[in-house]
Formats: sequence, C-alpha cells, structure tokens
Amino acid sequence: SNPRGSKVINLKLSDGSMVWLNAGSSVEYPVSFIGGSREVTISGEAYFEVSKNPVQPFVVKANGTYVEVLGTHFNINAYSDEPAVRTTLIEGSVKVSRANQAIILKPGQQANVAAEENIRLVANADLEEVMAWKNGLFQFRKAEIATIMRQLSRWYDVEIVYEGEIPKDRFSGNLPRDSKLSVILSALEQSQVHFRVEGKKIIVMP
Repeated sequence: SNPRGSKVINLKLSDGSMVWLNAGSSVEYPVSFIGGSREVTISGEAYFEVSKNPVQPFVVKANGTYVEVLGTHFNINAYSDEPAVRTTLIEGSVKVSRANQAIILKPGQQANVAAEENIRLVANADLEEVMAWKNGLFQFRKAEIATIMRQLSRWYDVEIVYEGEIPKDRFSGNLPRDSKLSVILSALEQSQVHFRVEGKKIIVMP
C-alpha cells in the first residue's frame, strides 16, 4: 500500500514482474503464484511490467474490470473517485473484460470502463500524459480543474473543497511532481482560478 501524500514506489513480484504504485494506491498479491494464473488486485493507479509466462497468464482485477496479459507493459488507473477504470497499453497485448464484454488492446490504445457502461476504446491514447506520474511529472493536456485537483489531493494528501461552481477552464502544462504545492497552485492561478489554503484543505474559488 502506498498512502496518499507519498512518492511513487515500486516492487518486484515473485515471478519477476515489476509494479509501480502511485500515491493513494495498493496492490494485493500472493507470496508466490501457484495454479493456472497469476492474479493480483489493485486500487488506485499502477504500472506493470509483466514477466512472460504463456502457461500462467497474469490477471489484474480492478473495480470489476479484469485485465489479462501474458507479458507486457501497461498502466491501470482505477481510483474510486475517477469516472472510469482506464487501462492503457504501452507494449504487448492485453485483454480487458467486464461482465460479458471484452476487447483486445494494441499498443497505444486505452480501454475506459465506466459504471454501467460499455467498454470504450480510445484508439490513440496520450501515452506521455498517462505515464507522467511514473516519470515524476504532472502533465495535463486540456484537463478540467476537477481532474487536476483529484491528482493534487492524492499526491499532497490534501482535501479539496469548491466554493460556488466548479470553474470550466481547461489547463495544459507540465510541472515536476517534487514541486511544492504552492508552486502548482500559483501556476494554476495564472489561468484565473483562485485558491485559499486552510491547513490541509484547499478551497477552489472562481
């Protein structure tokens, strides 16, 4: 488990597969993989580099979504406060399934699984934006303020409160994840969004 407000951590599983965990994320896995498959369960966001083993598929469970691989590199964003579980394939091949649906992803594609909706395929995912967290960056491409604030709340372990309507502006830019929170907020304020900080609470104002 990697608590809110923590840096990215990585670990090696018994089969040699590597897992990186974003802040506010956890992975549940056995001490050793036995049986016909290698199964792990995640919450939050994780990046996997899976060791190849065709006779023992690797399966990730996340909020009712199943991702099955043989050996590949992929990212899963499955935070409970995000609107969908997003699986993005970097290298190899994965099968994403939920209920009676399943699709096969090719590198560069993303599967979005929202509650009570069909699996939606994004043919050309923004891989730089998807992998920014693992590479030590906040990277936004026309992102809504609510999307940005969810990331900041987990990374800096702060509570986000909105006064009035949530601003409709969209933001683009890159900032190092080791930046002070005040630096991030100052950058956002250049786009006419205002903040008030009260301890570990950030109030977003129009």
